[in-house]
Amino acid sequence: MVGGTGIYVTWVTGAIIASLVLMPFLKPPWARITLTGFQDMFRRYWMHGIVVFSIYIWKDIFDGIDRILMANTRIDMTAYIYAIEGNIVLWFQQTFENELLTLVLTHFYVAGYMMIIFCAFVYTCYFDDRQMADRISLTLLLTYLLALPFYLFFNVRVTGDYIPEMQTLGYHLTPEIQTWFTRIDPFTNGMPSLHIGLPFAIWYCYARNDLDGRWKIWRYCLIGYTFLTAFTILYLGIHWVLDIIGGIAVGMLAVHVSERISPSVWWWLDERSFLHRVSWLLADWRRPLKEVQTILSGWVAWFRVPGSRQTGVVIMLLLTATGGTLLWDATHQHFPAEGVTHPGAASGADGWLASYEVIDDGHITVTLWNLSTEESYQSNITLWTDWGLHPVEILIGESHIVVWHGYQLEFFNLSKNQWEGNWLTGPLFDDIAMLSNGDDAWPRMVMLNDGEVEIRLRGGVYGSTPLPTSPNGLVSMIAADDNRVAYVEAATPLSIHVQTIAGIQSHITVEIDSMIDEERDEQVFQMTDSLVDYQNATVTEIALDEGYLVALVNLSVVDRLVLVDLSNGEQRILGDPVFPVAAPSIGHGYVAWQHHQFLISNNPFDMYLDWEVDYHDIAKNQSYQLHAEDEIDQLEPQVMKDHIAWLQVDEDNETEIRIFTLEVVLEPYSSTILQLSIILLPLLLLTWTAQRLKENEGNILPKRHPAEEE
Repeated sequence: MVGGTGIYVTWVTGAIIASLVLMPFLKPPWARITLTGFQDMFRRYWMHGIVVFSIYIWKDIFDGIDRILMANTRIDMTAYIYAIEGNIVLWFQQTFENELLTLVLTHFYVAGYMMIIFCAFVYTCYFDDRQMADRISLTLLLTYLLALPFYLFFNVRVTGDYIPEMQTLGYHLTPEIQTWFTRIDPFTNGMPSLHIGLPFAIWYCYARNDLDGRWKIWRYCLIGYTFLTAFTILYLGIHWVLDIIGGIAVGMLAVHVSERISPSVWWWLDERSFLHRVSWLLADWRRPLKEVQTILSGWVAWFRVPGSRQTGVVIMLLLTATGGTLLWDATHQHFPAEGVTHPGAASGADGWLASYEVIDDGHITVTLWNLSTEESYQSNITLWTDWGLHPVEILIGESHIVVWHGYQLEFFNLSKNQWEGNWLTGPLFDDIAMLSNGDDAWPRMVMLNDGEVEIRLRGGVYGSTPLPTSPNGLVSMIAADDNRVAYVEAATPLSIHVQTIAGIQSHITVEIDSMIDEERDEQVFQMTDSLVDYQNATVTEIALDEGYLVALVNLSVVDRLVLVDLSNGEQRILGDPVFPVAAPSIGHGYVAWQHHQFLISNNPFDMYLDWEVDYHDIAKNQSYQLHAEDEIDQLEPQVMKDHIAWLQVDEDNETEIRIFTLEVVLEPYSSTILQLSIILLPLLLLTWTAQRLKENEGNILPKRHPAEEE
């Protein structure tokens, strides 16, 4: 099986079997195990099961939110953790690293974690220890919920993904395991460690509530498991030492909270009375209304009594509303471009975005957006169709925007915000790119004509200029940026040549390397039924920016995206190399592309058939997914200054342009809510303090004993 499904089923099955095998050794001394006991367990504790296993639902939802929030805000606290710890975890991994140990601990890390949660829940329910089951169920849920704010707003990357010398040994044990971890783990949820927090919380809950010692052996096992897990997560390159401390703190807090709220929660959810309550409630349609009215009246009456508890609830509601509003704003940083209904394409560079909409065979409407000033410009352009219909492309340079249609070029001057006429070229060029030529001067156009590269000004007044160093053969593709031209020769499809046109001229050749390890290539074969073809690999797209080059390499069954640092020749593959990528764009320190993450071609799931957009922060060497998985195509991303734009095609085949802001910009309503919160919160805190003083008769400290006063 591919995509990690097989190994996941193996882990789950192993965890369940191990839990059942250990049952006779960990049960209370007087308890008996029978098959009918499992039937009784499901009948008596089904609501407890819903509470526990709802964690998996919440995790999927909030992992998606976390990925969006991380892409929008790029909150990363890892550097602070590293500043405190240094290379403690690196020493730990390098000291004990061993292939057999890695193999054993990787499976223990996942299957053991599942087993501990399964045992903690099942044992208390099977042996009908209701008080412990009540507390354990709530403790498991609360531990995750209390860790959630850290996962959303205190992102800490795994150690093997941050320290260059370290490896995430467990994540990379096999390609199947790596794919599974990539699907379920954002890799930024280090603090706190729930692999420590949950078993510690389970042990702490048992230790506080096991009054007659029936769970004594189980408690000792939990201590041993927690210590072994601490060793495992440090060794495998997954967690920091501070993550362990955070997990312990969250686990302790969850136990204390669960003990306080457990009687109230299980008064409502107790399986022995829950169905009876529902039946009684639904027996008369007026009863639900009366019950809701009674509850609301009780809340209103409770809030009418001025006290510290009421004020505390108001403070919590205020903080929750403010945090929720800011979270919504931070996760909705992309918006539609106004002014075009059915865009045919989008092109972006610097602070400009351009698109066109077809009116009929001979006319298009071109819309330009200046994203820095939020101004837009629209013009109807008549296409020269005497020599045939051709695709329309839009190029954006330092000084001009050019609309290219076969033999026809239309120019828009960015500094003057006006169209400046057209140019009917002689030959029908195969491809064109644009070089800078000053703010107001006509841009120099790099043109590919039957394998030959020419540099021309408008109308060819000064004729064509060849490249400083002539190519050795026919050229198959070109790209340009500022004063540099990149091209690929047909005879050497993996070699990219980059020439500087103005100033100090230079010429470098980059040999693109898209190879990965054989095990990952074998995974591609499992998902496509075809072999990766390195012998006939070709560069199919290139994009150029100051200091960097990005190349799309076709390997027959999959495309890979390679980023090249032109200053030192260093190369890295962006995205997951076993899944398809396309349409790269580069600029201002970012690379964006569309991808088919987790697409298994020979057995596709509907949710992975659409294209998604990813982007890479070059300085941080970190990639992000722009939004959670959906079934809507996001295509042709364009990197601009402070923005990334793409075409979005919905289920009805309606197309729109979406614009994503790289820096978080709060909407006016969010700023207003934040300002109100800043004003109200100090007043509420002062009110709460005054109420607490009054309720304690003006004393915060306990009264001294008369003997102490003497």
